[in-house]
Amino acid sequence: MQQSIIERLSKLTDEEQFLLVRENTSPQKQIYAKSGRFIIERRHISNISLGESTAAISMRQHPRFRDFPLHSHDYVEIMYVCNGSITHVFDGEEVTLHKDDIIVLGKYTKHSIKAVGNGDIGINIIVSPDLFELLLNRLRQYSTQSADTFASLLSRDGATYCLFRAGNNIPVCNLLENMVWSVICEKSTDGYILRQSFELLLLHLAAMANVSERGKKPSYEELTKTKIMTYIQTSYSSATLTEAANMLGLSAPYLSRWVTKSFGVSFKELLMRERFGIALELLRSTKMPVGEIINHVGYENSSYFHKEFRKRFGMTPNSFRSENA
Repeated sequence: MQQSIIERLSKLTDEEQFLLVRENTSPQKQIYAKSGRFIIERRHISNISLGESTAAISMRQHPRFRDFPLHSHDYVEIMYVCNGSITHVFDGEEVTLHKDDIIVLGKYTKHSIKAVGNGDIGINIIVSPDLFELLLNRLRQYSTQSADTFASLLSRDGATYCLFRAGNNIPVCNLLENMVWSVICEKSTDGYILRQSFELLLLHLAAMANVSERGKKPSYEELTKTKIMTYIQTSYSSATLTEAANMLGLSAPYLSRWVTKSFGVSFKELLMRERFGIALELLRSTKMPVGEIINHVGYENSSYFHKEFRKRFGMTPNSFRSENA
C-alpha cells in the first residue's frame, strides 16, 4: 500500500479522540449499540463511516489505542489490515492479523479486539446481510463450495470467521488499496462502485478459499463456469452465446446444452439476470434516465425491457426507483 495512504490513515480520527478522552469508561456501547447489550448495529456504525446509515455497504477505520470489548454485529464485517498487526480474540483463542491479511466475520460472531498502536491500521468493510446473501447467490454460479463456506457466516451455528493471508495476492491488494482510498478521500465514493468492488473482492477470496480448502486446481467444470460468468459480467451489454462458444473453443449448440445442464438455466437467462441486476443497481443508486439504462445494459427494444422488467419485478422501472430512492 502506498506510504502516502498509510500516513493519512495514521492521523488521529475523531472517534479515537473521543475514546481517548473517555479512557476510564466504556463508551463503545454508547456509540455503537443500544444499552444493555453489545451488538453493534449497522444503522449506528454507518453514521461514523463512509456511507449513509441505510447503505448496504460502508467502510470505516478501526479505532486504535484501546481494547475493543467482546461484541457481535447485526451485519457481516470484513477487516483488512493495511499496516502493522491486529489481534482478535474468539472464545479465548487469539488470532493475529498482519499486514495484508483479511478476516471475514460472521453476523453472529462474538469477539474482542486488543488495543493497537499508531502504526497498526485496519479498515472495516460493513456489509448488510441482505447484500451479502445476494452476492453469495451470484457466487454460487461459480462455485457452490466457496459460497457455502461464506454462507455459514450468516448462520448462528456456522463458522465464526474466514481468514485469508493475501500478502502475495497482488490483484486483491490492489483492489483493497482502491477501496481504502475511498475512506480517506474528501467525498464519499459512489455506492455502486463500492458495491462492485466488494463483489469483485468476494470473488477473489472465493478463489483463494478454493485453493486453501482443496489443495488442488479447480475442475474443468468450475473453470468453465467461471469463464462464462466472467464473460457475462464483463460483457453483459454485448455478450452472445456464439461469442462465448468461440472464446471457449466450443460449438454454440454444445455450449447451450452444457450451460443449461451446469447452471440449471439457459445462457439467455444468465445474461438477462445479469443485465437486469445491473439495471436495478443503476435505478437504485444513480439518476441515469431509464432510457439510458436500457441502452447501457444492452437492450435496443425498450418495450421488451419494460415488459420483462414488469414480469420479473411486478412494477415499472420508475416505480422501482421511487420505492428504492
